[in-house]
Amino acid sequence: MQVVFPKIGHFWQDSGLVGLVKILEEQEHDVTINTDSQQLILSGSGQAIQSLLEKAYDAVVERYYNVSTRKQREETPYQFYYDSRLDRFISFPKKKSCGIAEIIYNKAARPTGSSVKWVYKSDRKVELEYKGKKIRRTVAHLPPSHAHLQERMDEFLNEHGLDITTAGLLLDGPNAVRPNVKIKAAAPLKKAKGNCFLCGQPSDTFEEATQTTFPLITGTSGVLSFNPMARNPEKVCWKCAFLGKFVPANGFFYTAGKDIFAFFPYSASLNKMLDAFAPLHEAEYQDPNYLCNFDNKIKGFFYHVFEITFAFLYTLYDKLFLRQSGGEEKSGLLNYNELFGLLEDRAPLEFYVLHARKRSDTFAVKTLWPFRETGYFYRLMFRVEGHETPAKTGDNREAAGARDGETQIRGGEQKIRGNRGVQIAEVMRLLVDYRQENEKRTLMRNRICERILKKQSILDLLEKHVYSVETSYIKPLVDFLLIYEPEVRKGDSMTREEQDAAVTLGRRIGTAVAKSEQGKKGDLFALRKTRKLVDFLEQINRLQFKLGGDLIIPPDLYEGKLTQDNFQEFKQFCLIAALNSYYAAENESRK
Repeated sequence: MQVVFPKIGHFWQDSGLVGLVKILEEQEHDVTINTDSQQLILSGSGQAIQSLLEKAYDAVVERYYNVSTRKQREETPYQFYYDSRLDRFISFPKKKSCGIAEIIYNKAARPTGSSVKWVYKSDRKVELEYKGKKIRRTVAHLPPSHAHLQERMDEFLNEHGLDITTAGLLLDGPNAVRPNVKIKAAAPLKKAKGNCFLCGQPSDTFEEATQTTFPLITGTSGVLSFNPMARNPEKVCWKCAFLGKFVPANGFFYTAGKDIFAFFPYSASLNKMLDAFAPLHEAEYQDPNYLCNFDNKIKGFFYHVFEITFAFLYTLYDKLFLRQSGGEEKSGLLNYNELFGLLEDRAPLEFYVLHARKRSDTFAVKTLWPFRETGYFYRLMFRVEGHETPAKTGDNREAAGARDGETQIRGGEQKIRGNRGVQIAEVMRLLVDYRQENEKRTLMRNRICERILKKQSILDLLEKHVYSVETSYIKPLVDFLLIYEPEVRKGDSMTREEQDAAVTLGRRIGTAVAKSEQGKKGDLFALRKTRKLVDFLEQINRLQFKLGGDLIIPPDLYEGKLTQDNFQEFKQFCLIAALNSYYAAENESRK
């Protein structure tokens, strides 16, 4: 018998398929598991496949849905049950689903065994005396069928400081969070009753499509409320409903207040997704409070979707890329060729980004978008950190010997000495506006990260930021800008020579203003206020008269590098460089 789970080209279901394969591989079984680029095939007896799928589901529930945070584990046990086989009472902590699993199924724990109702339960806590101490707890009486356990139960409650929070005594099992699923692998397909709403395959077993299948599908009440035809919900086959529960195994997430940001690796090939699973999940981190499952290498507080996406992608880069700096090895898995082979061979590796916000007992999906420029982003990080690609360096560089701060390629492995690149963590820190409160502090950083992820210029935003925040150090921002802008301005009207001319002019102005007794920081703001090319040139002339020989204007300014068409961008490059040089000269004079 064979049971086939097809890859349907939907990021959510395909993430569930990857999660199912990886958890199946962890189980002991006598089923043959085969995968190709488009499907998972389970071969064996019907009972063996059914048993394997049930074990895999038990594993995913215990790992992602029925969990306790560190605080819940360390606090006083939450509830208790009576185990008739062991003839003892057992306490257990509170259980809940966390992270991506919480988006899928955010329901209270339910009994896994049976229960008997109390014949009496006090409305409020009653003060009792136990071993000379006064305690307060709810009093409940067992029915006659279990009255022989009353004294032992009271002793257990008093000894462990527990209270009664259930409607009855739990028997032979604790409460647990466990979404309901139907697994029909052992039963042969009967006459098809229709086609699945998600995968389109015929099936004889259907479930209503709900948020537990895919978060953007609403349940029965939502369909009846918002569908003008008041039709019944769409139906999905048991396989699609089952796969939806395994999505947390493939995803990464980050929690900020009521918001959850989830990231799902995706590729057109199932085998590519499976091959990428192990290296990508090297970045996985088990937070004891389940607030995230990757260790953000940039550190600090992140609130908004684009800055968190940037931090997540950089964390993966930091974990994956094997490099040596200053003779000190850094952890990493893949050299340059292996890293970009992972990203681009066979089929590109993408990431789907989902942002959901908690609304009462459910989550509302705010944004969902694919990030398809993974190769571009990692090449940018590669350049920003000061590395050179093997294609650019070549064997001749190795033969000649690399200088400090440059790259050597030996046997396909990249080694870097005296790296002089830009520190991304420092760039991200300098983009925070500490005058603001809470999430407003990083609004500009979020906008700049959005531009970077979309390969757009950040020049205007960065100029506005550096002239509005209270700081005396912006060098990492300027270094990043000078590397980043040429990368995204290929074919732009402003040439690299014009950018260099603007930066050179800015450096001379900033240095002269800082070192001259006549100069003051306000001169830079006066220059920034100019709105026309003529006003800009006039203000520079005023500075020349004011600063005298301290300011020497480079000839590029009057030789066609500054034009009416590139005036705004020329001025922005110039002023950012000027402010950076001003701070550098000021800091130097204080030493």
